[in-house]
Amino acid sequence: MSSSPALRVAGATAAVAVTGFLGYAVYFDYMRRNSADFRKSLKKQHKKLAAAAESRAKEEKERNSKALRQALAEIQAEGIPASPEQQELYFQEQVAEGEKLATMGSEYHVKSASHFYRALRVYPQPLELLGIYQKVVPPPVWNLLIEITSLSSSELSGAGARSSAGAIPAQPQASVADIDDASPVGGDAASPNGASQGSGAEWEKLSQESREA
Repeated sequence: MSSSPALRVAGATAAVAVTGFLGYAVYFDYMRRNSADFRKSLKKQHKKLAAAAESRAKEEKERNSKALRQALAEIQAEGIPASPEQQELYFQEQVAEGEKLATMGSEYHVKSASHFYRALRVYPQPLELLGIYQKVVPPPVWNLLIEITSLSSSELSGAGARSSAGAIPAQPQASVADIDDASPVGGDAASPNGASQGSGAEWEKLSQESREA
């Protein structure tokens, strides 16, 4: 019984809030329909919000591009493991780290893409791996991965020679235009259904193929 007054107060407060909201909605609709100045003000506000959103998106893109260029320079300076066994372990470690970082928020997406790119460098069939990445990697990270791959291709083309630190050994540089054609098909390739689930077994299968190549 002692809680009844509190419940009545809460109910009254909620009723006042709902009434106020409905009243504002009616006022807003009336002004939108009947006041040219009000409609003009709304359009200005919408334009400001759209411009602010566009500016933030542009700043984020520029910031990510700068971070990707820095990451690519660091990756190229690292070199790659020499033996097949070391490359297999390296591949597994980089994929696992990329998957983990991809789930930690947008501020980790560049780092996640960098680790997926490191794994791509040692995989013997890069276009096949890109096709799998396209299915399992979150879209924001996938877009960054494509950008860093394109940056690497541009640098190699500009230099006129393949860098042993930044290229996939004995493999053609992955081309973004070829990704759809490279999606795994048939029994010998990684299963698209399995890849769409992003399972650890799929990465293990890729490691096995890398070791046997």
